Amino acid sequence: MAFLVVYAVLTSPGFLARYNARFAEHPLSYSAYVWSGLFHYALEGLWVISAVLLAMGGLAQEKAFGSSLFTLSLPVSRERIFLVRAALAALQASALGIGSALMIPLVSHIIGANYPLQQAIAFGILMSAAGMTVLTFGLFLSELLPGEFTALVVGLCSAAAVFLAYKAHVLKGWNVFDVMSGASVIDPSTQLLHGIAPWRDLTFCAALTLLFLVATGGVIRRRDA
Repeated sequence: MAFLVVYAVLTSPGFLARYNARFAEHPLSYSAYVWSGLFHYALEGLWVISAVLLAMGGLAQEKAFGSSLFTLSLPVSRERIFLVRAALAALQASALGIGSALMIPLVSHIIGANYPLQQAIAFGILMSAAGMTVLTFGLFLSELLPGEFTALVVGLCSAAAVFLAYKAHVLKGWNVFDVMSGASVIDPSTQLLHGIAPWRDLTFCAALTLLFLVATGGVIRRRDA
């Protein structure tokens, strides 16, 4: 993700020069380039893949690898093991989202461009907060599907398919990826955040996150029974 940010920012002057020469009547600003190319597409997509990868593991996968007996011998419940793993994955995913977003204004200074720090922080928080839905979906698959790579393959393929389908406008309507990029609360000209946060959408994402956690807890308790 860090390499993607550095590459996108350092190559932006050449891209913008070519784009604005070709579409002089509708020039693209640097802030619009950052949002459309990173927060609404490439960086967001890479974060989604990273979140699914961070969600993998758990006792279902350990059983497939033959290493679950040691973990199960510890004096803690399956549910507590899962909650600790989920909390750690959430912290790591948030660090990826906010950390990579913070790199944008820093690297922008190298090319003499300016990107507001507060905007980068806000986009990073949005991507991480709404993206918890994707993370908990991956956690649910990791506990539901046994096998060494079953959950990983299903998680990556389904997340990538839905993400690309929305970006290609094959699927329409509400989607978590628009909430992650703040699509409903950006200025159409600068593509910077303005106004209040999309609280209704974030609340719905939180409800989906909680639903996946509850469903995963049900799967774990059924195995404990």
